[in-house]
Amino acid sequence: MKNSNLFTLLVATALFLGSGLSNLLLAQDLYRFTGKPVLTVMGGSTIHDWEMSSAQSQGKAEMLVEGTSLKNVKSANVTMKAESLKSSKDRMDGIAYEALKTKKHADIQFTLTSFKNLGGNKALATGNLTIAGTTKPVSFKVETSTKGSIVSLAGETAIKFTDFNLTPPTAMMGTIKTSNDLKLLFKVNFQQAAAIQ
Repeated sequence: MKNSNLFTLLVATALFLGSGLSNLLLAQDLYRFTGKPVLTVMGGSTIHDWEMSSAQSQGKAEMLVEGTSLKNVKSANVTMKAESLKSSKDRMDGIAYEALKTKKHADIQFTLTSFKNLGGNKALATGNLTIAGTTKPVSFKVETSTKGSIVSLAGETAIKFTDFNLTPPTAMMGTIKTSNDLKLLFKVNFQQAAAIQ
């Protein structure tokens, strides 16, 4: 009789845990970029600092949102055309595209591998960044917020040209040299795919 009760208890526990896991998986909703995502590259040179920005990228993510808090991001993918990055100078853009080998590698991509909630609205998003055909792991410090069906993320990280087998560009017969150090920043809004019509 005791064995029968123990078996019943184990089955009930297994069903409960299975149901809980199922509900957790179902809670991971699909989100897509909405509005104009802003991705910016900032750097320096021997004469001035510079930046290039793009508002033309596509992204999607599976997110777990509870109330007004982003609890987890199970997966995320972002793709941007490298030549959508623009400065205020066409000459600079051309030099940058040459350095980024955009004729051969048109896209810059990021694929999330882990998302760590650091408490409050802080998080660490780690993933594989592909630039000019070279893929490297990077981690972004992220701030999050939610409003209705919109999840907003803003983050930054530091990389180097040479991390991606790229040579920092030069101009004016090599007299103007670009720093090897870069900062990547982004500010994007995701909306539940079900809410996008």
